[in-house]
Amino acid sequence: MFLNSKIVVYDDIGKVHYISSNRVKRINIKIQLFKGVIVKVPIYNSFKKAEYFVLSKKLWIIKGLKLIKKKEILSEFQHKNNPITDEKIYNKIIKRTYELADKYNFEFGKLTIRNQKTRWGSCSNKNNINLNKKLVHLPDNLIDYVILHELTHTIEKNHSPKFWKKLDYYVKNSKMVNKKLNQYPII
Repeated sequence: MFLNSKIVVYDDIGKVHYISSNRVKRINIKIQLFKGVIVKVPIYNSFKKAEYFVLSKKLWIIKGLKLIKKKEILSEFQHKNNPITDEKIYNKIIKRTYELADKYNFEFGKLTIRNQKTRWGSCSNKNNINLNKKLVHLPDNLIDYVILHELTHTIEKNHSPKFWKKLDYYVKNSKMVNKKLNQYPII
């Protein structure tokens, strides 16, 4: 629960939103897309202590803000120049999922397309596949990666070395591809 908050503007960093919370045990800093710098402060700490902490992490924050700005620009460009349509969802996600499942002999339950805020996809214990409709903004090789990642979960339910080895069979250098995927924000 949030108890108190304040905003401080710094010359080098810009606006920082401090929030007092009884849910955090330590002062923590998050840099979020389109929200900026958010600092959660335990109720037993003062905002003054949190401000000193923020200033001690100034270089890290500036670096993070530059990265976030690039992601915000990329995200805005993707949404303006590549609107999501039913046709794109069908061709790039639904049809492609069935093609890859057939090609590699995967079996899965239901396929659901959602508008998710935090995940590109998931696979349930019943082998139901959920995919984010925002996948249409990604390059085709990353769409295939997400689909194959979730299809591989129908065989291996976790992210163990065994899972990554199986995924590497379908997607070469899957961990490297995963790093490329993480460069794209889900917005």
